[in-house]
Amino acid sequence: MTPRVTKHKATAGAWRAASHIEQDPSRCESTADLIDRETGLRELVDVVEEVIAEAGDLIEGRSPELLARARDVLRRSGDDAPWQAE
Repeated sequence: MTPRVTKHKATAGAWRAASHIEQDPSRCESTADLIDRETGLRELVDVVEEVIAEAGDLIEGRSPELLARARDVLRRSGDDAPWQAE
C-alpha cells in the first residue's frame, strides 16, 4: 500500500489555538500547522479516516454506534476532510 501524500488544512482546533498564541495573523496558518503536526492530531485523523474507508462496513456491522461516533468526531474536528458520511 502506497502512503498518501496529501496537504491538509490545519484543523479548526489548531486554528483556534494559533489565534490565541499568535499576535500576527499572517503567522496563524504556520502556527496551526505546527500545532497539528506536533500533537499528532492530523496523523490520527488520517488514520481514522483510512480505517473507516477500508473497514467501515465491517465496523458498522459490529458496532454502528462506534462508527457513527467516529464520523461525528471527524466532522466536529472542523476540518475540510474529503470524506462524506454515507
